[in-house]
Amino acid sequence: MAIFNDCLSIISVLFCRKNSVDTVELDSVSNDMLPSVKQAIMHLGLLLIVMVVSSNARADSNHSLLPQDPAWITGKLITGFTYHILPVDEQSDRIQLYLRIKAGSVQETEQQQGYAHLLEHMAFNGTKNFPKNKIIRLFEQAGLVFGRDLNAFTSFDNTVYQLSIPTGNELLLKQVLQYLADISYQINLNQAEITKEKGVVQGEIYARANLLDNPYIAYMDNFGEGTKYQYQKIVGTVNSIEKATQAGLKAYYNSWYHPENIELLIVGNVKENTTVQLINEYFLAFKGDHQLQLKQPQRIPSFKQTPFTVASPQIKVETSSLVFNLPDYKYKTYHDDYKNRLIIFVNQLLNYRLTRSNELKKTPYNHAFSYIGTPNDGGNKWVYSLGVNHDNSFNNRSGAINFLASEAARLQQYGFTNEEFKQQKALLASQIKNANIDYRNKKSVDIINEALNSLMHNKTNISPSLNNILANEFLAKIRLDEINSFTSETLVKPQFSAFYTQGSGTQDTVKIIADIQQTFLTKQSLPNDNLVIASKALIANLPAVGKIVKSSEHPQYYMQELHLDNGVAALLQPDSSANGKVYLEFSAPGGITALDPKSRAAAVALTDIYLNSGLAEMTGQQTAQLFQLNNTQLTPYISNTTQGFTIETAADKLEFAMSSIYAAMLNGKIDDTVFKHVKQSMIQWTRNNDPNFQSITKGDLFSHNPYEGKLSLKQLYDLDKDKVEAVYKQLFGHANGYKLTLIGDFEPLQAKALIAKYIGSLPKGKKHQYTIKKQPVLNKKVSLKREINKLNRADLVFDFIFEATEPNIKDIYASDLISRVLQRKMVNNVREELSLTYSPNAWCGFATPGSNYARCQINVVTDKKDADKGVEAVELALKDLYQTGVSQSELDEHKKALVLAMLDNDKFPQQRAWFVHRDFINGFPIGSVLEPQAVVDEIDKAYIDLLINRYLKDAGQVTLTVLP
Repeated sequence: MAIFNDCLSIISVLFCRKNSVDTVELDSVSNDMLPSVKQAIMHLGLLLIVMVVSSNARADSNHSLLPQDPAWITGKLITGFTYHILPVDEQSDRIQLYLRIKAGSVQETEQQQGYAHLLEHMAFNGTKNFPKNKIIRLFEQAGLVFGRDLNAFTSFDNTVYQLSIPTGNELLLKQVLQYLADISYQINLNQAEITKEKGVVQGEIYARANLLDNPYIAYMDNFGEGTKYQYQKIVGTVNSIEKATQAGLKAYYNSWYHPENIELLIVGNVKENTTVQLINEYFLAFKGDHQLQLKQPQRIPSFKQTPFTVASPQIKVETSSLVFNLPDYKYKTYHDDYKNRLIIFVNQLLNYRLTRSNELKKTPYNHAFSYIGTPNDGGNKWVYSLGVNHDNSFNNRSGAINFLASEAARLQQYGFTNEEFKQQKALLASQIKNANIDYRNKKSVDIINEALNSLMHNKTNISPSLNNILANEFLAKIRLDEINSFTSETLVKPQFSAFYTQGSGTQDTVKIIADIQQTFLTKQSLPNDNLVIASKALIANLPAVGKIVKSSEHPQYYMQELHLDNGVAALLQPDSSANGKVYLEFSAPGGITALDPKSRAAAVALTDIYLNSGLAEMTGQQTAQLFQLNNTQLTPYISNTTQGFTIETAADKLEFAMSSIYAAMLNGKIDDTVFKHVKQSMIQWTRNNDPNFQSITKGDLFSHNPYEGKLSLKQLYDLDKDKVEAVYKQLFGHANGYKLTLIGDFEPLQAKALIAKYIGSLPKGKKHQYTIKKQPVLNKKVSLKREINKLNRADLVFDFIFEATEPNIKDIYASDLISRVLQRKMVNNVREELSLTYSPNAWCGFATPGSNYARCQINVVTDKKDADKGVEAVELALKDLYQTGVSQSELDEHKKALVLAMLDNDKFPQQRAWFVHRDFINGFPIGSVLEPQAVVDEIDKAYIDLLINRYLKDAGQVTLTVLP
């Protein structure tokens, strides 16, 4: 993960009625602590996805129109209402139904700011045939989840309602279509419901207040300045929502929810004739009582060369960029396809050149990169953004700008070398092949999202087969002189942009621009002769092949269990539904808690250092290219209790994947420059990272636990290479105790031979085991209040910690059920009844081997004046839960939803591999995760009520109120 590489690639800012939020613990001890130093060098990365999804080529001079994918059935009712249906039998066994209204915040008047978004919320508060929250209850009773299976979003020009249901339930399909028809023209805009929902939407504004200080949102808003394409205009303000009227909402509703302005998308295992009949039955009465309002031409954001800099507390590692304008994005003709593919291919070359030059010059900059950005969802602008991540010293700021300007000028003057061109063509050929495999594994939700994106951006949605033909034609026809001509024409007149840490001073942008312009006018030196070096073998000499000493079958799960003489155990499940893919999990007990506490900083830094240093005799960039050419992703990790690798590979590259495990275990190294970069990034991240809410509660939860909480600056300053190497050898230097799970499209005999050859030849060593050390656990209730919130809101955190029992599969499922009970309780009491918040978030963890404690947590964001009321509401909801427990009917619904979710996971080999391996490494019965109904049937109301009291009521608790 590279935190800055996605900053402009936000296609649209979406505001969803969603009952879950993503939380990131910035002081986590895992390798997620440093998002700014995650370099995706061992996996295919974003470019692979972008390269093949949306760009195609016939010939540069062909302006004939591309054909739509003929598999889609498109029709229009006499009212003007349009539908698109794709009957497809795919792995998820899900039907996706999206209702798209071609209007969003841009269509609002000045008096209607935030109305499109508020109206989206009102669709879940009652329609003619589904009054109040009947649709939510319908989904819950079907074992579905509001926020995941039933959701919506509002953007600049669109409002989209998204529903997902299982196949085979014809009654539910009819009800869902009736509900979508209701949304189109029969939402109950009841005044009491509007008043209640205002508080929820205002809570969402508070919940998303951090986005107002987000530097990338600031860039988007600067790009859209003077237009309606700005973040704040989508969600509205607390004041504009407070002033919203019933009459105003109805006016917007009648103006834009019109049959000619709405379309329905359905993807899944449906019958064409039956589905069309149902659409006619439910939507034909929707005629539109008012004439569709004409959309007024809007001023579209345009590219600006004016420098843009922003300083923000959200910036932990700085970025300087040069942004170059690209031809407007269009996707209608073969000419458009060729042009788009060329742009994306040049970006791939740019990214390689910058990364490799940064590597060769051993600069003090963490990463150099290029990506294609879409500054916001308005119009059809896209740009090249060439960037460098660096610390906040003046020399590194100015040096980074000079590095970027010199490299861009060199490319503008000389272009790319023939060696670079041939190398990236080979990579493109590999990407095309892998994209074909990926398409066969697409879920209905992936397909419908691509189709929606095409409709929203007026793109032609071509067939996968045509996409493959055009991709290969482009590969055959593209020429280096064409690439270099385009590069020379494009890398001119850049915009300078920078994201700086707060309080670190500003730059003289006038001088910066003058220096950049002078650099482009100055003759640059020729490109380095060593830009491209052939990748080497991952393994030079392989020891003797290991032996499989024991083999057993689990025929009910089509699994085979192997035991090797070096202490490794393996579990194999061939599955042709993986369609050319294989998924591997390889890990062992231990993790950070198996180390001396003094080694914790080294463990946190280890994966970043080894990822970026490369394997064997190769540099990081060479290693990245080798993995990309072999269609393999390898992701190492170290948690508190385990360490290992997650691997995804093409079936015909399984041997490479196996050899990569061997190399990653034994052939890692530390590059001096990389070590300095990672260490400095960790120090800067920690120094710039304001005390966050998680670190405050952790101070009381884990006051005497050296494996939890935030790393200190002293720990980071004391970090040296020897400590990192020692941790690497201890956790990865031998195989005894490791377990391998292999699920996918492979031949068992071949896989067994490869396991013996590569995994069996790893040195045995001392057996990896979970620690038996116990850490102190808080056993009292603590309340804290802090006035450190930099946002104008109140954040309420309720953290619980409890003594864990012996881990077992039953309690893992029970913890999931308690999370669902707790989440619904908070939504019903704190959100729906009191309108105090937008999306309370609640979860409960479970006991894992190697840890004697587990946690639960509740998070609520609300108006600062409602802080005490919010705390009281949560406590009252918990008190009621402690006294009465969960009702039998609600528990049955949650059990049904959990079983359905687990069965859904089982359908996908990648997800199944993770769950099967989790049970394998924890010592649970083989295949137990594949029998969710049997496990859930063992859990009754009495057991859940008992655990609720142990996990929450009788647990240690820290309640934190954070005010401005």
